Amino acid sequence: MSFEKNLLERIASYIPGYAGYKEKEIRRETDALLRRHISSILASAASQLVLAPADARAVAANPDARYLWDAVRAELDKVVQKIDKAPHGYVGFFDLVKVDEGVLEKVYNHDLALVEEAKKIADAVSALKNLRPGSAEWLDALRQIFALIKNFDAKIDERAKLLKAISEPPPQLWERGEEKKRSILDRLFKRGK
Repeated sequence: MSFEKNLLERIASYIPGYAGYKEKEIRRETDALLRRHISSILASAASQLVLAPADARAVAANPDARYLWDAVRAELDKVVQKIDKAPHGYVGFFDLVKVDEGVLEKVYNHDLALVEEAKKIADAVSALKNLRPGSAEWLDALRQIFALIKNFDAKIDERAKLLKAISEPPPQLWERGEEKKRSILDRLFKRGK
């Protein structure tokens, strides 16, 4: 319990009002609060991705730089939209009455990782301002930002899968490809070997 409380406190230090998912009544609000916070961090970072006219001409003159610049901006916009426009409470996790403590710990760890990753992206974008657009260092920084955004996008998908897996019952034996158990009559008459 203390580990869970520590996780909640760490997340709440980033997101005031974050209450966790233990109580069914506040799960949807907590999820919406988390996603709004992450979305605002990334939207703020996206708003910093602007170039002065002279810098824009220098980037436009280099096809690699122009492609990478556009790819980073497009990917960041895609991720912001993915978080911001996701339906609230779209998985059965929000309808469960009680959730296992171990599972909650996984969700909290994942939420904390998402917030910290969003901050890393924002910091990397902010540091980009100190580099000369079109330079080799600037291109390397853009590649790193692109990799951070792609990794973050994968973590968003991972979170959705995690929440969905919590609410779904485990697959039946025959769905997992395991052999179906034989009934007593099958064993007596040696059927279905």
